This record gives sequence, C-alpha cells and structure tokens, in this order.
Amino acid sequence: MIRDERETQRTEDRFGSPGHSYGLEPNNMEKMLQSRNLIELFNQSLAKVADPNKVCVEVIRVDRHETLTFGQLNDRAGMFATWLMRESGLAFGDKVALVSRNRADWDVAFWGTILAGRVPVLIDPERGPHGVITHMQATDSRALVLADDYTEEDARRELADFCHANSIRLVMMTSGPLCPIVPPDGTGLEDACRKVAPDDTAVILCTSGTTGDPREVELTHANLIANLEGSIRKVDLTPADVLGHILPPHHSFGMTVGKMLALAAGATNIYTNKYRDVADLIRDRGITIFIAIPALYTTLAKKLEDAVAKQKKQNRLIALLDRYAPGYVGRKMRKKLGWTQLRFFLSGAAPMPRWVLENLWRHGFKMYEGYGTTENSPVYGFNERSDRIGSVGQPISTLVAKIVDEQNRTLPPHQRGEICLGGPCIAKGYYKNPNATRAVIDVDEHGVRWLHTGDLGYLDEEGNLYITGRKKYLIILPGGKNVNPERVEAALSEARFVKEMLVVPSRREESNGLMEESVRVLVQPAWEVLETHTGRSRQDLLAEPQLVKNLIWESIRDCQNRNKHLSHFEKIAAHNIEIHPGEFLKTSTGKVKRDHYIDLEHLEAKHTRIAEYKAARASQQSVRNATGA
Repeated sequence: MIRDERETQRTEDRFGSPGHSYGLEPNNMEKMLQSRNLIELFNQSLAKVADPNKVCVEVIRVDRHETLTFGQLNDRAGMFATWLMRESGLAFGDKVALVSRNRADWDVAFWGTILAGRVPVLIDPERGPHGVITHMQATDSRALVLADDYTEEDARRELADFCHANSIRLVMMTSGPLCPIVPPDGTGLEDACRKVAPDDTAVILCTSGTTGDPREVELTHANLIANLEGSIRKVDLTPADVLGHILPPHHSFGMTVGKMLALAAGATNIYTNKYRDVADLIRDRGITIFIAIPALYTTLAKKLEDAVAKQKKQNRLIALLDRYAPGYVGRKMRKKLGWTQLRFFLSGAAPMPRWVLENLWRHGFKMYEGYGTTENSPVYGFNERSDRIGSVGQPISTLVAKIVDEQNRTLPPHQRGEICLGGPCIAKGYYKNPNATRAVIDVDEHGVRWLHTGDLGYLDEEGNLYITGRKKYLIILPGGKNVNPERVEAALSEARFVKEMLVVPSRREESNGLMEESVRVLVQPAWEVLETHTGRSRQDLLAEPQLVKNLIWESIRDCQNRNKHLSHFEKIAAHNIEIHPGEFLKTSTGKVKRDHYIDLEHLEAKHTRIAEYKAARASQQSVRNATGA
C-alpha cells in the first residue's frame, strides 16, 4: 500500500530539493481504493456497481463477439473459484497458467483464480507449446486453463499430453461458459480473502523478451493495489468511461489498465483485434479512452494528414484554417467521425514518434504517451500536456523516480543516466531467480527498493521524465559518440517509403585490425506507397532492389533534412541501409524482438569491454586518491 508518513519523510530527507527524485504524494489524502488485496478490490468494486446488468467486458474479435456483465462476472468467477478450492486438488497459493487471447472467459478464469487464493500465471499464446511449457515449469504451475481456439490442434494436444504426464489439471475454455463450474461457496471465498496477505504473490507475468529471454515477474497484491491507486487518480476514471484497447490480457498494461483499473472504476472495457474497424468502434461503442501501441497511432496520424491535405486542395479556406487554426479542422473531423465523446488516446509499450504526437495534438486530438515496466506493476505515468511533447510526464502518486549514473549516484535535472523507480509498486522479483532480481532491484540504506529499468533518460526541474533509449542497445561509435536506436527510428518514421525500420549495431573491422561498432539500418518498405508512386507491382519492385533502396534512401534523406532533433552523428548514410522485405518478428503487443536481429556475441563482448575499462579507470583513480597524486 502507500507508505506511511515516516517512510515518506525519510525519502524527502534523503533526496532534499526537487530535481533529484520525484513522486510519492503525502499520505494524508483519502485513499480511493480501500482494499488490502485484490479479492477485496474485486468484491468492493462489484458492490459499487449500481446495475449488475451493465456490460463489464465486451470482446470484438474477427472470429467472435462476447459480452460479460458485472453480475455475470461476479457469479461465474465465484463458481470457478469454488471449483478450484473444492475439487481441483490445488492448494492455497498454487499457480494456474492462463493461455488465451482476449475473451470473456479469460476474465472469469483470472478473477476466479484470485478469489480462490491461487496465483494466475499469464502466458502469451504466441509463445507456442514449447514456450508455454517452459513458463509452466519455471513457475511450478499446477493447472492450465487453455482456450479451445489456441493455435492448431496438434499444439493443444502437445500441451494436453504434457499436463497428463505431469499430473497438471487441464481446463479448456470452450465456446460456452467456463467449465467446470460449481455453485459458489461464500464461506470458502471469505476464508481465502482472510488468508491472502498484501505481500503475497497475486500474479506472475512473463516479460516480452524484446531484450533477452522472457522472465517471470512476481507482483504482489500490495504492488498492484498501489499502482491502481496512483493510476486511477492520474486518469480520473469514472463509471461513465468506456475503455477501448487492443492489448492482449497477458500483457501487464492490458491486465492492469484494461482489466483491473476498469473494474475498480466500474467502467466498461472493450477489446478488439479488428484494427481496420477501430474508427467505427470508437463511434459505435461511445469509447472515451482508447489505448493502443504507437504503430496504430502512426497509421492514424498519416491518414489524418492525408485527409487534411485533400481538404486543403479542395478548399482554400480549409488551407488557411489549417495553417492558422488547426484545432478547427480537428474538431470538424471529430464530429464527422462521431468521436465527440472521446476524451483522449493513450499510448504505451514502445516510444511514440514525436511527429505523430505533434500531428495529433495540432488537430485537437489529445494524445497521452505513457511509460512503465512489468516490474513496476506497470504504470509509471503519462504526459497529458501538449507543451511538453517528448516527455512521459510525472510519476503516479505511489511511485518515485530518479536518474543515476554508472556508480549509482543520483543525478540532477537534465543529466542523462539510467531511469530508476522506487516505491510500493516495485515487484517482489523474478520467480525463483534471486540473481536476476538482485541485478535490477536494490535496497538503499533507508530500506527503499529501487528498480533499475535499463532505460535511459533524464528528468526536468518539474519532474517530467524524458526517455532517450535502452541502455543495452546504445551504439557506441569509434569517436565515442552514443547513438540511441529508438530515437533515430522515431525521428525517421515519417519517411514516405518506410513502413518500419530497425537500427541495430554491427561490427566493422578497421584498418588497424580492431573491431569497431557501426550502425546498420534494416528497413521494411511501405510497399503500397511504393506501388502507387512507381506504378509497378510489388513483384516487379522486388526484382529491382536497387531502385527500391534508392527511393527509400531519398525519403529518409528528406526526412533527416527536415528533422531538427537529430545530431549529425545520428544521421544515417545510404550504405548503412539494408532492405528487409517482410515483417519484423514481433511480440504480441507489436514490439520488435531486437535480439533476433543483433549480433548478441558482439553485444556481450562490447559490454564486457566497457565494464573492464570502467573498472580499470576506477582502480587508477583509487590509486591516485590514495597516493595524493
């Protein structure tokens, strides 16, 4: 929960003036969530819903359409919880793996598992049978809830055989209500609630694996309650809100904001994977907050710009209004789209290109960019102001943020370093992996637990956080300059003939025989745009790779020339470009799996050399200090 006044005072005494760390509001404010664990949160949230027939969850997929009311969720989750306690053979605290895309029964299984005092393990269905089995073994899962539409029949059979061989209970999500079901036992559910302590593990989530092998993160009831407390204040969510999103349920942001936060506020949560129908969905379902990844908003921004350009050509008055009063054009388009009820867009999971943010804000569409990690439960905060584009805002009230250097010293405003987060939201750790936990979470002399995110950035004087890249993927050029791949990718995402690009390090042998680091740029062409521009088919273009590369280079060069935020050493050259004809390998949330495209042996060797160099410098400095030299 939120730390007491003495702990807050210790933090204030330690950090002193603003600029060193930010967050953790005073504790004399009334808490919005009067819950010590997620079972209490579930029961209290449903008790506050005036109409049990109000839609809690709506799932709109290409292959199914389901609704679940608050009353139905209460009844069915109670039934599943009772079965887990009476007939499953699972003990209190046992792990239950959930493998499913978004569907109504996912919510039933998730909340039912929590109500029974068991621990849901959320696994990405895209991991495949081997990945699912690996996570189940790593977390000691004793049951598997598997969707009947999970991949192919052979894969489902492989998982069923694994469960049978290891005495693991298998429950299938069928087209009907989740089975098995047992009439709820109120006494049993009350006992489970009393037994669950705030520091008990509530959920285990698996990291996406974009920066290495996925790991299993333990989040406690206290972690999640604290994060929800801070988030609901930040978003100002009410029962009148309707949340729309495309995030999968196993994702930390999709679970907390898309599931828990909506439930706590009594709001309706709508999920879709029909990306082409998002505009109609926002209009027809009265969505007030839409949550998606940057790729979707990039497409939206380009379509918006195209629509405005067409209107400007047809009407000179529109051209003048767009120049001097762009908000007018945006309001007109909102009304035409039927989005008058939309409060704001919310983005997370990956950095948002600056030009997308500027484009949407300019036309009157509020675009809030968020940040967070699974290990901080996961919401850090988001930027809700158009005058500080590029920032992800200030931390929620239950988090504190600071920037540290290589020696773990706290840095003042505007100095770049590693982003660290502290407070009651920080995860318990990685399941049965104390070494990995100690590598990213440390405890200071005041007992404050700090998460080293591996992300680079800085804080301004007001405590707004700016992210500049991933520590692991910095490209160090021969001259000592650092290139942040994400920064370059975001700056050049507006290039006309580029659908997506990936900036990665590569090795280059110099004349002296040493291996130096250089930049390699993988580009996925925007084939439809190229076809329109050249009048040739994709097949014809594939037969002329040099033509495609020349056109892509021209569009990148034009974009670089217009961009004022890239330094000269961050700009790419034509010889660095490689055409990647197909889609990049991605996680289920749309993040590119960078490690798949990087020479990991070189990367490991580089960081070893850097560590050895810094250790040698530190040793030399110690000798000089000792000798007085």
